[in-house]
Amino acid sequence: MNLARLFLIPLAVLSIAATASAQQTELKTKPDVIVGGDQPKPGKNVTTRVVQGVVRDAADNPVSGAVVQLKNEKTSKVIDFITKDDGKYVFRELGLDIQYDLLAKRGDITTVVKKLSPYDTRKEVTLNFKLEPPAKQQ
Repeated sequence: MNLARLFLIPLAVLSIAATASAQQTELKTKPDVIVGGDQPKPGKNVTTRVVQGVVRDAADNPVSGAVVQLKNEKTSKVIDFITKDDGKYVFRELGLDIQYDLLAKRGDITTVVKKLSPYDTRKEVTLNFKLEPPAKQQ
């Protein structure tokens, strides 16, 4: 009887480890961030957030073709979103526990970096950018 238990316990531990490993592999195939697209289905335990906004020029017009960069501070991965005619951008399914840095640029004009902190608990964040040429030094 004790000999059977001796073999069953390691077998049970191995099967649990194999199941956990398979589940982790499935999680890794999911993208880190969804750019644009449809809204995710609302759930009870929301663990992600959305950041969106508009890129405007100095005259307050929407900027088409601006690049909005999102940098994951945990992995240093950078994702670009190119704005359309309305100047809008959106990044979906951002982790709540990760700090992100965002900036907008077009040509040689770049905005200041805006930070999205893990301490900011909003599920929907709006960050607008204004592309202005740097002030000329005298």
